Amino acid sequence: MRVRGLRETLAKLNQFGEQGKNRIKQITAITGQEIATNAAQNISSYSDVDLNGTISQSINAVPDENGYKSVISVNQVPMGAYIEFGTGTFVEVSDEWKDLAWQFYVNGRGQLHPHPYLYPAFNQGRERYKADLDNALDNLVRQFNSR
Repeated sequence: MRVRGLRETLAKLNQFGEQGKNRIKQITAITGQEIATNAAQNISSYSDVDLNGTISQSINAVPDENGYKSVISVNQVPMGAYIEFGTGTFVEVSDEWKDLAWQFYVNGRGQLHPHPYLYPAFNQGRERYKADLDNALDNLVRQFNSR
């Protein structure tokens, strides 16, 4: 089955009723956890920013009440954001995350270079999420067509 884009894939999966919905929820929860785990590993790879592991240990993923979304958070605010984006003249933020980063702006001073850990994990997870949903859709199509 050929579909284009995430929204169309989700719509097609929903057409399989509870089986499709359960696969979406399962893939969403797993991907959220993988993003959190990868982000923690990423920040741990920077030997100079999370010396005691406080930030890496504060990263978690929690599915929302309906299971269609997973919220990845860093409970060490604002330090987690400063490490991700940098401070002062060293700030680097992708357009996609500018609104999020702006919440942590204080005064434009600071000397911390960015050490991206969450955004790379998110990008990797997003690609895997799309692929996993496509595979789930293909599997359900084969399963239902074989009946």
